[in-house]
Amino acid sequence: MSTKEKEETKAKIIAAAKEEFSEYGFEKSSLRRICSKAECTTGAIYFFFKDKDELFCAIVNQVLLPVQEAVAGHILEDKESTNHLLIDSDFEHEISLADKLVDILYSHREEALILLTKSAGSSLEKAPDIFVAQLEKEYGELAEIYAKQEGKKVDKYMVHWLSHLHVEAYIHLVTHEEDVNEAKKRTRKIMLFLVKGWLECVLM
Repeated sequence: MSTKEKEETKAKIIAAAKEEFSEYGFEKSSLRRICSKAECTTGAIYFFFKDKDELFCAIVNQVLLPVQEAVAGHILEDKESTNHLLIDSDFEHEISLADKLVDILYSHREEALILLTKSAGSSLEKAPDIFVAQLEKEYGELAEIYAKQEGKKVDKYMVHWLSHLHVEAYIHLVTHEEDVNEAKKRTRKIMLFLVKGWLECVLM
């Protein structure tokens, strides 16, 4: 099989698997049906992927990894900024992240919906909880910087709660709003709410 043929076969498998996972979810999906739709053998699937879970992850990571990278990069910028005062003058900085996340989620909305609604039984079944934990860690470290400057303590419960709220806000958005432009409009109010909540409640 030539390199081109391998790429074409893999693309067919990915496309068929998306359709399968979207319809049946991870647990009830069938590699045989995927093979039938992709017009390939099970051997072809195992050539590219160790098992069904690895195939599933290859699909949903198309949206999960860029989201994680965008958030991590944004928080790193906040940590490295010379101005860590608890003011809301840099709201546009948060809007830029919101727009970027919406672009990622809606350019891979099919993959996002598979991850969020069809992942039961897969290794990424608890992806939202994992992401909340990562966000809580990053926001917690950022809050410590603010707390030190303000001579206050971090309210860890509120950091945890706001991290949950942040993730759930985007989950609700991508699962309920189909239009990307409407999604961007809604995220502006969502981010305003989250930023105000952060500024008012994260320290004590």
